[in-house]
Amino acid sequence: MKRLGWIALALVFSLLSTLLVAWPDLLELRRGKNWNVTRIEGASGELAGVTVSVDQARVMVLPELPDRAVLYLRMGLQGDAQRMRDWLACDLGLTDDQGRVWRPLMNVVGLQVIDLLGDEGDTDNSCDQSRILAPEDGSPSMSVQAFLVPVDVLGKLRLRISGMTTRPDALSLPIRPVLRPPPE
Repeated sequence: MKRLGWIALALVFSLLSTLLVAWPDLLELRRGKNWNVTRIEGASGELAGVTVSVDQARVMVLPELPDRAVLYLRMGLQGDAQRMRDWLACDLGLTDDQGRVWRPLMNVVGLQVIDLLGDEGDTDNSCDQSRILAPEDGSPSMSVQAFLVPVDVLGKLRLRISGMTTRPDALSLPIRPVLRPPPE
């Protein structure tokens, strides 16, 4: 019986030491996710002293793939330039009501979507570039992103954005894209 007690005690200490070693990793995992998402129903909201706004959203259904669409999103970040730089990085994606996430196209195809659906003279700045290159006059720093999404989620999309230092807090804004016909 005494031997069984020692085995149980060794098991308890083993579990405690594993928890002690894993604790920093568990904290890092918690900080790395967006756990506290504030849902805003308007076109703009504030996160860590920075106002995030959705300026334009346009979508085009792909003729060759009628179940897919490309989406152009122009958003603005406005606030104190130092606070914007303090975010360290933008983490953004489009989400639907089922929790699925679509990340921006960060390649030549994304730039082509921006050229196709964007306005003349649009910036090619990503969220990170606009965050770092904020205007000194306090006006919004605009950025553009392109996404490839399923057609059936177009009415349910939301922009979810956070910064590396704002996590676990994030902001969720609705996206109401305007449908554009494909070029002929």
